Amino acid sequence: MTEIIKLEPNKPLPQAPLAHPPADAVTEQAQPQPRSTVREHTDSASTSVRGPRETAVTVVGGGAAEDHYNLSINNWKDNYRKIIKDYSLSQFDYYKENTNDEDILEIVALESKRFGSVSEKILCEIFEIGQRTSSQNDGVRNGKKLEIKAARWWGGKDDCRWQHLEQEHDYHCALFALLDFGGWKVWGIKKSILFGECKEKNIVTHQGKQGWWCKKNSILPYLTPIYNINQLDDFLDTI
Repeated sequence: MTEIIKLEPNKPLPQAPLAHPPADAVTEQAQPQPRSTVREHTDSASTSVRGPRETAVTVVGGGAAEDHYNLSINNWKDNYRKIIKDYSLSQFDYYKENTNDEDILEIVALESKRFGSVSEKILCEIFEIGQRTSSQNDGVRNGKKLEIKAARWWGGKDDCRWQHLEQEHDYHCALFALLDFGGWKVWGIKKSILFGECKEKNIVTHQGKQGWWCKKNSILPYLTPIYNINQLDDFLDTI
């Protein structure tokens, strides 16, 4: 039997139910429920704090807030001051106690490899040392090849160490420089003495696989002080 539908003016036709709803249709039951930003308090110690996006977060028992306080510098800085007193003075603090020159402190703070490279370039300019002939020396002046080694004071001690000395490298003498509290202290030594008498007397000793090294106070009697270019030239004339 055919069903007759009576149409009414301006009234849309009735739609038959779809066997399968469109893919983008979301039923009320399937819609995700908004996550609550506040969890039900289980005790009176619950604390509400704000996260990075100002989202309210409930912390039960004050745990996260308490941990945050415990890790804060304001909570443990007094303990640090007590603990650090048991340690020897650091190299940087030793310089800070003896100079307020910002440039000196900046150089002292450089990591070791950069300190060596920067110091070498500074000293080459001060003493007008020419370009190196190879990677086995740091420069040439008056026909003499020089090796430059720079060091910093040890923390709280009147001593330092020059290292990475290579016996087989091509140079006539070494310039030992020490960054003092107001500038450089520089000495010269012939390579023949460095790896001759000083080596025989164990003043210059092996540095594992990194060449040789020596302490300032041990080798000082064999060094020639150099304060300017003229004194450097006089020293080079003896080689």
